[in-house]
Amino acid sequence: MSTESVPESRSPRIGSHANSSDARCPFCAEMVATSWCRTRDEAGTSYHVCMCEACGTAFLWPAPGEAELIRAYASDYYGAGETKFNPIVERFRNCFSKSRARHLTRGLKAGARILDVGCGDGRLLRNFQQAGRYELHGIELPGRAAERAGRIPGMQLHIGTLEAAGLPDAFFDLVTLVHVFEHLPAPRATLDHLANLMRPGGRLFLAFPNITSWQARAYRGDWFHLDPPRHLSLVPPRMVVAHLESKGFRLVREDHLCLEQNTFGWIQSLLNRCDRRRNFLYERLKGNRSYLPARGIGSVSIHAAFGGLVFVPAIFLDFASAVARAGATIELTFQRPTAT
Repeated sequence: MSTESVPESRSPRIGSHANSSDARCPFCAEMVATSWCRTRDEAGTSYHVCMCEACGTAFLWPAPGEAELIRAYASDYYGAGETKFNPIVERFRNCFSKSRARHLTRGLKAGARILDVGCGDGRLLRNFQQAGRYELHGIELPGRAAERAGRIPGMQLHIGTLEAAGLPDAFFDLVTLVHVFEHLPAPRATLDHLANLMRPGGRLFLAFPNITSWQARAYRGDWFHLDPPRHLSLVPPRMVVAHLESKGFRLVREDHLCLEQNTFGWIQSLLNRCDRRRNFLYERLKGNRSYLPARGIGSVSIHAAFGGLVFVPAIFLDFASAVARAGATIELTFQRPTAT
């Protein structure tokens, strides 16, 4: 965990039991929180993470302002070229995306309506398109990723937020949020909105970082998936399940093993613990050479070599944490009950 101090302007005005009215949980709206850790972004800016005593949600406090988020989502966040990562990593990611698309469309009829919220460059939608004949919709904020998604033929792209899209209720057979939930300023309200969009029998798929995971507890402020200031809140999976079940949804699948996300999470979190340059290897894999230039000869090579040395132990930890239901990221599939 970072030992650097949080600037006074960023320090949350909370006591030892965090009962200040300022620290309101973005999920349950309770105002009792404790200080969980200090962390930093790639530029070295310090942030404070609080944890709600009522529901266990971890959240940045004070919440980042609009100017901070604009900088955080600058063009380099989406990669330096036409893809987010280098070609080798992109092929690796696409294999997982194809597998996810085949799994999620199993049992869907031709013409089923699919919505990918925060679709990024449209990779998953493109693989849905290859998996069958469906009516595809995507939502993405303006920027480089939306420009890439807009080139996909036969897909309706909604630029902006979920709320501004004006989509009709009971319309979709499948809705997906793949590592989007943690970016949302109002996670509980978003779940309610998504529930209304689902047709009877429809499925909702969520993938997001697991704040109760082994990785989160081991690395805290150095945890790769904390990703300040973009990840505004990390809601415990049990709270997501409980809320959707209260809306009548049924949890049909829960997955803690994700080699695409979790294995690298172990590696990059350890590197963050050892090197003050947060996510250095990750950013260089995106081709962001302007980000934190290498110090000395072979800096990138040293990070990559270190990653190679701990790769096998990271896979072992990934499988072990999945068995313990404590994976660094979690995938939850819900089904809305059919009409009676």
